[in-house]
Amino acid sequence: MANGLQEGEIRQALQEGGHIRNVLIVSKCVGGAVEHLAYLRASWRRDFLPLRTWNDRGDRTYRDLDRLLTLIRADFGFGGCIPVYIAGDPELARYKVLARELPVAGPLPPHCGTELGSLHESDQIVRDVGTR
Repeated sequence: MANGLQEGEIRQALQEGGHIRNVLIVSKCVGGAVEHLAYLRASWRRDFLPLRTWNDRGDRTYRDLDRLLTLIRADFGFGGCIPVYIAGDPELARYKVLARELPVAGPLPPHCGTELGSLHESDQIVRDVGTR
């Protein structure tokens, strides 16, 4: 069985009457840029599973959060709440499998291009999609 959900599998299952139950997004720094990975809980699978590339070769990440949200909302028809977490966020502990898979490595979004030690006291890291 695949390690995640591929777009083709999702589209086919949706056409056969399945639905997406829950979605969450995890953001992390990769090479100095923020990448977003969606985890979906589908009616035809049991756990939250990452969105994967064709042939299950790797995680399908997005640098553009709007594109990912459009895929989930418009293409997959999910209308529920979509929380956005930073990799390593203590709140991910409620999703036991994800908490083990997503250790913190390097600086956290939204400051991927800076060293955390060089941030000013007025800078604030935001855990959810919001404003500073």
